[in-house]
Amino acid sequence: MTGHSTRVIVSVYLPSPKRLLRRDLRAFFALGDAIILFGDFNCKNIRWGCPSNNYNGIKLDELEDGLDFGIIAPSTSTCLSYVVTHRPLTIDVALTKGVALNFNSIETIHSLTSDHRPAILKMGLPDGERPIPIRKITNWKRVSTALKENDTPNLNNIPNDIASTDEIDFAIGALTNHVRTVVEESEREVPASSDRRKFPPDILELIRAKNAALRRASAYPTPEYRSRARALQREVKNRVREF
Repeated sequence: MTGHSTRVIVSVYLPSPKRLLRRDLRAFFALGDAIILFGDFNCKNIRWGCPSNNYNGIKLDELEDGLDFGIIAPSTSTCLSYVVTHRPLTIDVALTKGVALNFNSIETIHSLTSDHRPAILKMGLPDGERPIPIRKITNWKRVSTALKENDTPNLNNIPNDIASTDEIDFAIGALTNHVRTVVEESEREVPASSDRRKFPPDILELIRAKNAALRRASAYPTPEYRSRARALQREVKNRVREF
């Protein structure tokens, strides 16, 4: 709820044989004051990056003005067939009506290996209602090092010989408090817009190469390009884990 208005988010899947109907969209947009329809509409249109149009894509484009909604599509394809001769498609879009939120981005997530990639829509609060975004970052390497330390007040309170259920409960509580304390002491607050971690130049260069390979595989989904992108994804993951 925002004031006296209702914001409704609907996940949509429209099977390819099914036709997009005006009355269906009107019914969805009548659900609340602010509506976001997001998902696989199977609507192909060159306007949002498809190589050709289909009936649903043409219909959706025609209905945009008549029903007063907006179409938001990612800049990279969401459907990349394993068949090399099939061209990439963008069939996952968002439709918004009456939404006062600030649009930030809509991105295809290329970190998964499915031929149908998920997409994420990011929207922020309207101007004047934006809180200072803060998030916590945990240094897990510091947590791991601290948990190896046995001589701590919480652990020292645990008896060596546990003989009753009360002592078991006490030991569990002490261990839980110890882990919670270690994690809290290894956290720090940073602005949400800041970089999560400051990687060294070699990791940053590897990440750039990985992103470039994903974009190439998205545009030209050949087995060679896909294999190269996945190999770089694994390498980045291993290097970040070691950092």
